[in-house]
Amino acid sequence: MIARDWILDVLAELELWYWPIFLWELYWLDRYLTARRTEHRSGLVGYSVCRKGRIYITLQAFADKPDPNDWTMFVPRKPWKRLSLDIWDVWQGLSDTKSQAPVKQLTSETSQMSRAPAYVSVALIPP
Repeated sequence: MIARDWILDVLAELELWYWPIFLWELYWLDRYLTARRTEHRSGLVGYSVCRKGRIYITLQAFADKPDPNDWTMFVPRKPWKRLSLDIWDVWQGLSDTKSQAPVKQLTSETSQMSRAPAYVSVALIPP
């Protein structure tokens, strides 16, 4: 984007008959910068104007290419806009499972007496 203040400052410095040349060059500079932005190659561009209204690019440093594995190419940036408001399906799958509590197996003597493995719930109480 070319700043309007910069354009007006340049027009104030140029002689009147060089204005059409400057405005024509300004049009093509804007198209060039827009094309570089769409290619993701804009980087840093410096330009200056000579006394006859011609615009010269004095500096051009290309930016890094975008990451090809960027996550925004595969999913929307605002995923909550595509979420379904009906969340019952999510919770229904969780309610079918049994809650798991920490268990401790009793000694082998006790389990051998009943001939079945015996488990005891252990309540963890923080200090």
